[in-house]
Amino acid sequence: MAFNSLKPSDGEAWAAVAVILKECPDAMVLVGKRVTNPRDPWSGDAALPGGHYETNDGDLLNTAIRETMEETGIDLRRVGKIITVLNIEHPKNMPNLNVLPIVFKVDCNVDVVNAASGEFEYLKWVKLSELPNADRVTVVKGNVKKAVILGDMVIWGMTRRILCRLYNMLKNNDKQRSTGN
Repeated sequence: MAFNSLKPSDGEAWAAVAVILKECPDAMVLVGKRVTNPRDPWSGDAALPGGHYETNDGDLLNTAIRETMEETGIDLRRVGKIITVLNIEHPKNMPNLNVLPIVFKVDCNVDVVNAASGEFEYLKWVKLSELPNADRVTVVKGNVKKAVILGDMVIWGMTRRILCRLYNMLKNNDKQRSTGN
C-alpha cells in the first residue's frame, strides 16, 4: 500500500491506529488502557487510538484521524504531521483484520482533550526509551507473552510490536544522524 494511497482493499476488514509521537525532548507516544467491557476482545488492554474503517472515511488516514478525535479529542488534521506509515499488522486474535499504523508527530503542547470518550480508562504519554527496560515475559490473559509493563499498563501483542518497531526505527535514525550516514 503506497504512502499516498491509504484506501483499503475491498472485501477485507481494515482498521487504522494513530501512533502519536511527540519529542519533548524525549520521544513519547500516546497509549491508553482500554475500559473493561465483556464484548471487547481487547478489554483492559493497552492500545493506540484507532479503530475500524468505515466507508464514509474514504481512506485509512481519515479513519485514524476520526477515531483519534473521538477517543482523545486530539484533532490530528489540525495539529498532526504524518511522519510515516508502518507495515500492516494483524492482531493474533483477529488475523483477518488488517491494521495500518500511521505515525503522526505533534508539538509538545498537544495533549488529550477528551479522556471521557468511553474507550479508554486513561491515556498517558509513554517514553519510548522506557520500552527496553520495561520489556518482560509475563502472563497476559492466561498466556505467557512478551509485554512492556509500565505501572498497571501492560503493553503486549500488536501494540507492543508497533511501539517496538517505532522505537527501533527512531534509534536507527538517531544512529545514522550521529554517524553522518
